[in-house]
Amino acid sequence: MIKIFAASLLSIALLAGVAHAEDRLIIVNGMAEKGLDPNMVNLGIEVWSKASTAKQAQQLAASQFKQIKKTFDEYKIKKEDIQTDNYSLNPEYEYDQKSRQNKMTGFRVSQTLTVTLRKVEDAGNFLDSLVSEKKSMDSGTSVNSISWDSDKRAQVETAALGDAVRSAKAKAEEIAKAAGVKVKGVARISHSTGRVGPQPVFRNYAMKSMDATESAPTEVSAGQIKVRVEVTAEYEIN
Repeated sequence: MIKIFAASLLSIALLAGVAHAEDRLIIVNGMAEKGLDPNMVNLGIEVWSKASTAKQAQQLAASQFKQIKKTFDEYKIKKEDIQTDNYSLNPEYEYDQKSRQNKMTGFRVSQTLTVTLRKVEDAGNFLDSLVSEKKSMDSGTSVNSISWDSDKRAQVETAALGDAVRSAKAKAEEIAKAAGVKVKGVARISHSTGRVGPQPVFRNYAMKSMDATESAPTEVSAGQIKVRVEVTAEYEIN
């Protein structure tokens, strides 16, 4: 019984020593942000159609896709930069007030795509080319989203990470100096990466959709991509 009690005291003492050692830490955050010009634009595009039968809706969608495929070819978009995210064929219903029931009115086809354009200066003209001059209530193409990116973002993130770590270290050393202690080394460090903007700007696109022959060309503003890196570092002190 005495041996067990002594062993328990030893364990408690060792744990207390570990906790005490872990308490001698300075915990700081470091942040760095860098900007770079985008050299590609990602567009969320929807090709849709509707008809009284499923077959007709599919045929209309195929015809609509054939039209935008010409635009893809015109702007030399590679196959690997065109990805179908979703394809759906669903019946459409309308509520009948007399029968108080939903009545099927036809079918709707929707195909959503993510398309990457690698010449940002062509973005406005590319958007205009997607809009058909032929007015139709049965099929069309919609641009649902636009975002800017760069194939150099990983390099910029790495550079920003170094700056964030140096910022954290400088904070830790300043705190240690003020507290009259010295930093011995890094106990733990972690990081996270985020992206800030830019927000796309559309001009005249709604007008272009209504009348493709008379409106001014679409203008989009890319701005600059902001890459932000944050680190949390724990420094041991003596």
